Amino acid sequence: MRWRVASSKSVRPTRNLMIPGRSTWTLGAALVVVLCAAGCGKNAAFEAEKSGPREEQVRFPNGEVTLAGTLVLPAGTGKHPGVVLFHGSGPQARDLFTARWFAGEGIAALAYDKRGVGDSTGNFKKVPFMELCGDGLAGLALLKSRPEIDAKRIGVWGLSQGGWLGPLAASKSGDVAWVIAVSGPAVSPGEQMIFYYAEELRAKGLSESDVREASELRRKVWTYAESGVGYESAQADLERARAKHWYADVKAQQDDLFGLLLTPEEQAKPGAAGYRWFRQEANYDPVMALKALRVPALFLFGDEDRLVPVAESVAVIRRVEAEGGKKNFTIRVFPHVDHAMFRTTSGDLEPEYPATMRAWLKERVRK
Repeated sequence: MRWRVASSKSVRPTRNLMIPGRSTWTLGAALVVVLCAAGCGKNAAFEAEKSGPREEQVRFPNGEVTLAGTLVLPAGTGKHPGVVLFHGSGPQARDLFTARWFAGEGIAALAYDKRGVGDSTGNFKKVPFMELCGDGLAGLALLKSRPEIDAKRIGVWGLSQGGWLGPLAASKSGDVAWVIAVSGPAVSPGEQMIFYYAEELRAKGLSESDVREASELRRKVWTYAESGVGYESAQADLERARAKHWYADVKAQQDDLFGLLLTPEEQAKPGAAGYRWFRQEANYDPVMALKALRVPALFLFGDEDRLVPVAESVAVIRRVEAEGGKKNFTIRVFPHVDHAMFRTTSGDLEPEYPATMRAWLKERVRK
């Protein structure tokens, strides 16, 4: 996700897809005006400069991995709230301009390179994405150790895949004081991807009955890949589907649904990693983390997101909220807005997106 800081009230991100992830940033212009009463001399100006925004390069460990990032501290003295920024999927570098936006709102922000990206060691591809939660919590420990930061007001922000990781971090650590999840699914990664592929087929003009039939086939094959049960049935359904008029469209999709289906014996061989995603990540249940949340949480969606099933995700969050008697969930769905918070009618950033975060932070975090 890319944010262009055009002024103190304007933040513009570019599109960021969950699959695959990417993060590029463009800096526009930032204007800081300092008013000084009559009689201000060199000493006063020097003190103002010392208390202005500053950035510090940091490194922090999580086990054998060392994460590298930038801590952006707001202007002013005293203890500030803090935030750790969780990445979307893919090889994401530190989101400096997101961090600078938070700093402009009076919140110290830690942006870091995902493990195996930039200056961070390790390899994010070799672990289930849920384990990346620990990297963010290690960053939170770093924030807690800083004298400029109020340890009781440190939160997490996450976009896309980070919308899974932020609530997960809060469910694992009592040190997380608040959560913002942007376009974060409340369904499993498997269901999110089935939705994504269904949306691709709809965009190609397939009928709802065809999309439903293809999705049912994909779900059956993926269930076999996860469980190792039902090989013959899944293989037979794949063969029958070759005669469907939608076969070519589904075959061309990224997951290679009609590729070679491993037998249970082949799956069981040492070192067989073909179905690792299905077995380690696809069935991750975000509901457990949502149920464990005990802190204020803001969930933001666009109703024309083609990567995340928004209506289903909102329904899940509301159900958890009702069943748990929670009073601290805030949900906002912006009309005619996509996964990256752009208006689908104009291509511009939805202005209510940063405005909603700003108002929520003022009420829940900065008061």
